[in-house]
Amino acid sequence: REAESFKEQGNAYYAKKDYNEAYNYYTKAIDTCPNNASYYGNRAATLMMLGRFREALGDAQQSVRLDDSFVRGHLREGKCHLSLGNAMAASRCFQRVLELDHKNTQAQQELKNASTVLEYEKIAEVDFEKRDFRKVVFCMDRALEFAPACHRFKILKAECLALLGRYPEAQSVA
Repeated sequence: REAESFKEQGNAYYAKKDYNEAYNYYTKAIDTCPNNASYYGNRAATLMMLGRFREALGDAQQSVRLDDSFVRGHLREGKCHLSLGNAMAASRCFQRVLELDHKNTQAQQELKNASTVLEYEKIAEVDFEKRDFRKVVFCMDRALEFAPACHRFKILKAECLALLGRYPEAQSVA
């Protein structure tokens, strides 16, 4: 009952977009009752709103370890993987959601987004070999729309900008 009270307080702060306070209350709920998947799922959502995708990924993974049928947990895990640039792992998460709920439109859309990122990665790899660095920068910009926390994409973009002689931009991205 105490853990539920903490969760409800966390939900209230989350609704007000006070994600730091929401995080604190979800953490108290987890400390009180560490085997509840939704508490980890809620804290993962909060961490995602704070842009802390690596930490959010850990919580989302814990939520589905505790309850493999927790659809929102799989969605959040997939979104974290995608934001961090791991489109293959993201695809697996979204496919798991569709196994649990084949009509889940969010998972269908996110699966398309993951496929788009994979496609831009492949194109960039080929164009890098061809030394078409402008096209690589274009591909990385598109991929970063779906994977804003991916260091690998940012570094590749910065490298290509430097190879194009666009040093201030490269430095800014790096």
